[in-house]
Amino acid sequence: MKVYQDRVSGATVRQLTSYLGDSYHAYFTNNGYWDNDKRLLFASDRNNVSNLYSIELESGEISRLTDYKPGYRTYVNFINDVNPKRPEMYYMTENVMYAYDLLTLESRPLFKGPEGYNLESGLVGADGKYLYTTAIEDLSKRIYTNLGASYVGFEEFFRAKPDCRIIRVDLENGGGEVIYQDNCWIQHVNPSPTQPNMLTFCHEGPWDLVEQRMWTLDTNTGKVNALRPRRMGNEQIGHEYWYADGVKVGYQVHKPGIGTYFGVIDYDGSNEYEGLCVPFPSPDHIHSNDFNLIVSDAGSSIKLYRYNGVDFDEARTLCMHDGSFFHQNHHPHPRFSNDGKQILYNSNSTGYCNLYLVDIPEDVTALPKVKG
Repeated sequence: MKVYQDRVSGATVRQLTSYLGDSYHAYFTNNGYWDNDKRLLFASDRNNVSNLYSIELESGEISRLTDYKPGYRTYVNFINDVNPKRPEMYYMTENVMYAYDLLTLESRPLFKGPEGYNLESGLVGADGKYLYTTAIEDLSKRIYTNLGASYVGFEEFFRAKPDCRIIRVDLENGGGEVIYQDNCWIQHVNPSPTQPNMLTFCHEGPWDLVEQRMWTLDTNTGKVNALRPRRMGNEQIGHEYWYADGVKVGYQVHKPGIGTYFGVIDYDGSNEYEGLCVPFPSPDHIHSNDFNLIVSDAGSSIKLYRYNGVDFDEARTLCMHDGSFFHQNHHPHPRFSNDGKQILYNSNSTGYCNLYLVDIPEDVTALPKVKG
């Protein structure tokens, strides 16, 4: 583990990995912290194979948890979302969802995707009883896609309107049931961290073409509602995520000719608020535990935006990530630690992707303003 002061802000940064192969945490909506937040899960490509690893954050000690052998070429999606009720995480390979016990290091199959469909992601509900995943119609015979590499085939897949199903997987007994279906590209199924019956999902595709991005689903009743409808042509909404309270949903919205806003809304559609922020270049990802401080990875830096009671202060540079956005695993995908004191992110600035943790200073306004 390497500790240094950022060259622009002076913030303390910990480079957690340095192997000559990519190491990366999962998407920013996935909580890979475990063991009372003392450890962090990540995936890494080492010795010609991808495996799951865990790092003890105080000492820097790294443990390899899975045992795929060199040359294993089937894609393994380490979701790295830890069950809130027990030390267990989930991954997929060969279209089968597995549970993985972080203490015994044993895997067990949970659910096999239906023939002609591909399972995508899978996050755990607040009660720890169910995992929610998406089965997406396999259109590979007529549409070439490489979404990990600069979104090749992204618009074509969106326009094809694939058959998609949200599936609830029983974590105790295995097996799954379809709880929602639509002929529309569904992605980012995110359960609330506190409301066991609530989840959000999105209609995926180019933001300027998707008519309604955010949706909620009550898993008890099956009721689906549109969340924060589009209000003007080409308005772009996305990167939705749950606040730590499990009631509010954060997002960003680009209003053509007006500006870029950070938004928050309760899952029932009430208490909507959108605050003007500095326009950011694309691509970008945002995250926060609440509305007081939001992080973004736009451009070459990790930036913080402080809510001042009316809107957001000018963006402040927390640190430079200096990474590229070419491949999905290289995206910084910044995420607040659960205690709100650090930001976790990826960067391939060394040539390989590595994990970093940066401390947030007590006085965010002392950080330098973003230039340019």
